[in-house]
Parts: sequence; structure tokens; C-alpha cells
Amino acid sequence: MKLVLAIVHEQDAARGIEALGAQGFGVTRLASEGGFLERRNSLLLLALDDSLVDEAIGVLRAVCRPRHEQLSASHGKSSGAAADAEVEVEIGRATVFVLELGRVERI
Repeated sequence: MKLVLAIVHEQDAARGIEALGAQGFGVTRLASEGGFLERRNSLLLLALDDSLVDEAIGVLRAVCRPRHEQLSASHGKSSGAAADAEVEVEIGRATVFVLELGRVERI
């Protein structure tokens, strides 16, 4: 068994859960917030047989799309500058971790 932890942009979370559910995957969703960009995300948790991991990741890959957003170059810093330069950053997609589970019990 594997534990799939997927950090998904908030705009993709509902579609991701719906798409995973349509394929028969059970998903637990936890609200989270990113550090650097301070954006809302969802942490999706799936406990899966090893043979289903690639399928679940494929579903997330199809749903979680990149977006581009303008961000102040001094984001998170107090520069004191009257006008900060804007930089384009890519947001969205998903970050997925796959961990080995020693034991799973559904009670």
C-alpha cells in the first residue's frame, strides 16, 4: 500500500477530487496554505494499492494545470520602495509525494 500526498492549487482541488472519485478513488481533503507564495492549497490524501498509484497521478496530471500570475518582486519583504517590480510566476499544478504504508486499517 502507498500513501499519495498531493498538494493541489485551490482552483484545481474540486475538479481533482471529482475526477479521482469518478475513477473510484477515495480522497481526503485538507485545507493548507503555501509558504513562499502564501496561496491557498488543498492537501489530498489517498491510500492506494501499489498498482493504482500511477493511475491516480495521471488523473491529477490531467486536472492540475499551470497558471501564471504577477507577483511583486519584494513579495514577503518590506522593501519600502514606492514601486516594486512585478515578476511573472507559475502557480497551479500539483506536488505529489508517494510514501510506503506499513499498515492500513479502515475502521
